[in-house]
Amino acid sequence: MGYIEKNVLTAGETIKIVPTKNSAILVLKWVWGILGCWLLLIPTIQAIVATVKFKNTEYVVTSKRVIEKSGWVSTHTDDMQLSKIENITVNYTFWSKIFNCGTLTIQGTNRNHVSFVNIKDAERIKKEINNLII
Repeated sequence: MGYIEKNVLTAGETIKIVPTKNSAILVLKWVWGILGCWLLLIPTIQAIVATVKFKNTEYVVTSKRVIEKSGWVSTHTDDMQLSKIENITVNYTFWSKIFNCGTLTIQGTNRNHVSFVNIKDAERIKKEINNLII
């Protein structure tokens, strides 16, 4: 979680919530990657890409904003002020429901959004963010 702490936080901003990503969802990609390796290694490459993406993504909710950082070679950071949040939705796929993780999409003014993907206890995180907004 070092990148956001070192490079993104402003003076007086404190971390309130650090959503935990669920690594169990990678198991499916790796099982398919191993079993499907006879298909020109495409599923295995997809599993490697998903693992690198998983390892290099950070999500943080601070006292002022929500922050999503992704990338390894080139880094992309999205953030949204807590005061600009209009809607928070949680989406579960079949497999994410089995592994108890969901995608949290935080929508703000001007159609901006920040997505936290494969988050454990996504409904709890949604409630905690709503409590920070109020």
